[in-house]
Amino acid sequence: MIASVEQAYWNLAFALRNLQVQIDAVKQARTQLESNQRLVAQGVLAPIDVVAARAQITTFEQNVYIAQELVTRAENQLKTLMLPNRTAEEWSRALTPVSPISLDPPRIGLEVAVTEALKNRPEMSQLTASEEINKIDEDFFRNQTKPQIDVFGTYTAQGLAGTETARAINPNTGLSQVPPNLVGGYTTSLGNLIAQDYPTYRFGVTINLPWGNTTAKANLGRTLVEAKRLGNLREQAEIVIEAEVRNAIQSLRSAEARLASALATRSAAEQLYESEQRQFRAGTTTFYLVLQRQTELLEARSRELLAQTDLNRSISEFQRATGTTLTANNVDVSDGRSLTVNPDKRKFAWSFRDAPAAGNTSSRN
Repeated sequence: MIASVEQAYWNLAFALRNLQVQIDAVKQARTQLESNQRLVAQGVLAPIDVVAARAQITTFEQNVYIAQELVTRAENQLKTLMLPNRTAEEWSRALTPVSPISLDPPRIGLEVAVTEALKNRPEMSQLTASEEINKIDEDFFRNQTKPQIDVFGTYTAQGLAGTETARAINPNTGLSQVPPNLVGGYTTSLGNLIAQDYPTYRFGVTINLPWGNTTAKANLGRTLVEAKRLGNLREQAEIVIEAEVRNAIQSLRSAEARLASALATRSAAEQLYESEQRQFRAGTTTFYLVLQRQTELLEARSRELLAQTDLNRSISEFQRATGTTLTANNVDVSDGRSLTVNPDKRKFAWSFRDAPAAGNTSSRN
């Protein structure tokens, strides 16, 4: 879930910055239109160049509308992951990321990254717990297939006493046949119990032979098969983790290279556009080439933003692949019952502001 929020966060950050680039392009195109209109009024430029400038504005305005839709979709995706329910008041407020867009990519070797992933990934911990439980079951059912010998012994003390009856008198001698300590009531019985005058001992041995104990054997066989299945799952999980870590590292390196290339392309596009504008003002080039350079600059700026966002997304994916997402975001679940985030060490931050009008599907003008 945290990794999904990270991806949605950077998607929104890119969408907002891309929207601003498109808006700036429209402003730049309108400035160019005003310049063309002045040159046409002075007779320096053909009226068709004003039409071309207006066409460029409408094209850039369409890009703004597309970018605005992407912002709304990205914002709603992030709110879906953040907000508790559909009645939350934040649905009608704009969400603006304020964390820096650029993050330093981790510098870690493949072997170290794979080792960390195998140690940190939650599915590996889950498999370990399942294997430990199955081992306990295996030991138990294995014992059930063995002969069982139980030795037992009991010791019982009794408190005997009662009222003497006529039958207890010897008719020949007229004397009682009952020992004196058995004649009496509750007190005499309790005294005999305490004195342990009439104990009872019992000893025995019970032997159970598991001949034909198919239930225990079947249960043992099931745990042995389960152990093999868990072993196979562990091997498969390790393969998947290895592949994901390798892909994440390659994605990091590729994103870095794309960002460096995009920065160089954007810088060159700016210089070419400025040069084309100077030549146009000097009358040594055509407005068509100015429009072409302007479009190339817009595309270069968008690709630079996308490359920056891709790098941040790659960092997030690398953290997920190596199982360090929680620690990277200062999330603690060590007690096993609750999740704690240190507010002073939040990796991501955003701000809410009121939407321009209630009920708008878009939270921005």
